[in-house]
Amino acid sequence: MTDPRNSKKLLILDDEEEIAKILGEIAVDCGFSVSLTHTAPDFLDKLDPSFDCVILDLMIPGMDGVDVIRFLSEKDVHPDVILISGADRRTLHSAETLAGEYGLHIAAVMEKPIRVSDIRNTLSAIAEKESDISSRTKTGGKGNSGPTFEKEEILDAVRSDQFVLFYQPKFDLKTGRVEGFEALVRWNHPKLGLVFPDSFLPLMEKETSILNLMTEKIIDLALDETRIWHANGRRLRVAVNVSPVTLTELDFPERILSKIKNKGIPQSQFQMEITETGFLENIRFTQDILTRLRIRGIGLSIDDFGTGYSSLKQLHRFPFTELKIDKSFVMDSPRDRESLFICQASIDLGHKLGMNVVAEGIETAEVERLMKEAGCDVGQGYYYSRPIHPEKIPEILSKFG
Repeated sequence: MTDPRNSKKLLILDDEEEIAKILGEIAVDCGFSVSLTHTAPDFLDKLDPSFDCVILDLMIPGMDGVDVIRFLSEKDVHPDVILISGADRRTLHSAETLAGEYGLHIAAVMEKPIRVSDIRNTLSAIAEKESDISSRTKTGGKGNSGPTFEKEEILDAVRSDQFVLFYQPKFDLKTGRVEGFEALVRWNHPKLGLVFPDSFLPLMEKETSILNLMTEKIIDLALDETRIWHANGRRLRVAVNVSPVTLTELDFPERILSKIKNKGIPQSQFQMEITETGFLENIRFTQDILTRLRIRGIGLSIDDFGTGYSSLKQLHRFPFTELKIDKSFVMDSPRDRESLFICQASIDLGHKLGMNVVAEGIETAEVERLMKEAGCDVGQGYYYSRPIHPEKIPEILSKFG
């Protein structure tokens, strides 16, 4: 089934011919040129880079939908993918997550029987997007084309103060006011401009001495900025990300406390965010250092909560004062019941353990509403503000102070 007048191309795989035909008719109405297939080999044979979108039924005879996802990831094609199935919601969610891991772009996931309005809205949105096949790339770890750096280059950058901080505001969900900022490191590269952490942190974490040096420098930068806020009467807290890799030097708490005191800032206004997925195997050292940081009044936040392998054990073992729900659960909460339930359970758990709870990844009013209804304390995300240069902080405070 094709309509040569349309520029967007859609390929459908569904072994139920009547359903495939109905989906195709809806797609043509939305502006697609449609091809139908009913077996996986036929689908993979017809698929080429010219297709903008594919609809894939997971439950097909022979080669199942997961097999097709795997083969799809190995082909040089980059369509928007709509997954459909009569399987239960959790199986669909698992397939969606797997497809993301394989680097596919999932436009929608729908349970059968599919509502006509849902598929029409999804296809219309895809049809209205600008078509640029050459710019579409898989989003997963495979095919990462980011810059790579050598150890010496990063060390020189740290020594010459090329690393800078941007600040993302954190909002009190009860009052709507800014309650603090998270400091996010960027590399102000002389040739490449701003470079994000995923391009340099993996190497840094293998070179502990470099990471330790950078950590100390960014803490100094964050404290300098906090001192400016306090001088202007703003008692705001700053949070700095600290890799567990750096928590190996037993004098670390004393050094940090000395820095805070030298800036004239209350310890309660400084917080460290520790990424949950990166705790060291040397639990004794980590617990020693984190406990002594808390004794000195420094706040500790467990970041990306829900993505690690021993989340509850870490909550029980370490003296965290704040729990940050991983943004993947927060962002998916409007369309995925399991993600919303995880957010609600995390908020309840955090409160019962006496912690402040932050929802990171709030990008829409609907997500904010869900987090407020769940009783979350603090919100953070693009709905409020992207990370900003320090000079723009007064503007944020004048608006949401």
